[in-house]
This record gives sequence, structure tokens and C-alpha cells, in this order.
Amino acid sequence: MLTKDHAQEGLSRAYVQAVAAAARANLRMGHEFDYGFDGTFDSIASRIGMDSKGEPVHRYVNAGFPIDFQLKCTWTWTSDDADIIWSIKTKAYNDLVTRPPEAVAVILILMCLPTDEREWVNISEDAILLRKCCYFTTLTGTPTVTETSTKQIRISRRSVLDAANLSSALVAERRRRMELF
Repeated sequence: MLTKDHAQEGLSRAYVQAVAAAARANLRMGHEFDYGFDGTFDSIASRIGMDSKGEPVHRYVNAGFPIDFQLKCTWTWTSDDADIIWSIKTKAYNDLVTRPPEAVAVILILMCLPTDEREWVNISEDAILLRKCCYFTTLTGTPTVTETSTKQIRISRRSVLDAANLSSALVAERRRRMELF
């Protein structure tokens, strides 16, 4: 039987895969080596070429304006009217806040699960219900001195990771990167 941590990881990965597919974004997870980030989103660009008969053909490629992400999953979150509140390990926090501003954007994705494991997934003939949801944010701030503690962060409850918000984030990242050059 999977450990609770691995079950949480599997559910958070399934959520991200579903959102990326709904947003029609390319998703890469499970890089060969893990250097602090779990995956990358990229929008898709279309270009038109010609086949051997001179007919137009569409070719789809990564647009080249990716967003990296770190994916976390927890049932130890709280909330108030505006925010999700969670304590992130400072090692992970430092990975997120030390990315240079001119580099590819990086976001934290936090899947918030109910405390009762029996509520995490409900499947019927009509639907798969995965509770609760993922939120995302870009963390900024000063790195912590020690990497063996936690730091409380707040994520806006309006920042639900869904297809529309992912698409908007990819458009914003493209715009941001274009302005750099």
C-alpha cells in the first residue's frame, strides 16, 4: 500500500495533469533529475509549413515561454476569508524566492486536501470528485538563513489552479519575457 505522502503526491499530480489538459497546455513532470522543481507548463504555438506537394501543414511546438512549478500537497493548511495559510519548508521556500527575475517564472502549486482521507476522492458513474483543490502563487521575499525550519505563507483563495488561470498565467509569462528583450 502507498504511503500517505505518496498518495498525496499522486493526487496532486493527477490534478495538475487534468488542469493542463483542460487548458491545452503542455505539461512536463518527472524530470530525470530533481533540482527543486517538479515540472513545467508551456503553451503551444502553431506554425504552418508545406508538405512535399506544396500543401500547408500545421506543426505544433512548445511556445518557448514556460512556467516551472514546485508542487506540494497537504492536509495541514488553514484559511481565512482571503487566504490559504500554510507552513512551507524553508529549503523549498528558498528554492522559489532565489530564482532571478529575468529567469523563467516559477510558481508554487499547493494542493489542499481535507483532513479525512475518505473525502479526498469520490468516484461515481457520473464524475470523479477530487477534494479540495490546488492554489498557486509566485513567492517573493528574502531567503531564510536556515533551511531546516518552516515559514508561514499565504496564498490568495482567488488563485485556484484551473484551466482559465493557467492559460492567463502562460499569457502573462509570455508578455513578461517579451518585455525583457
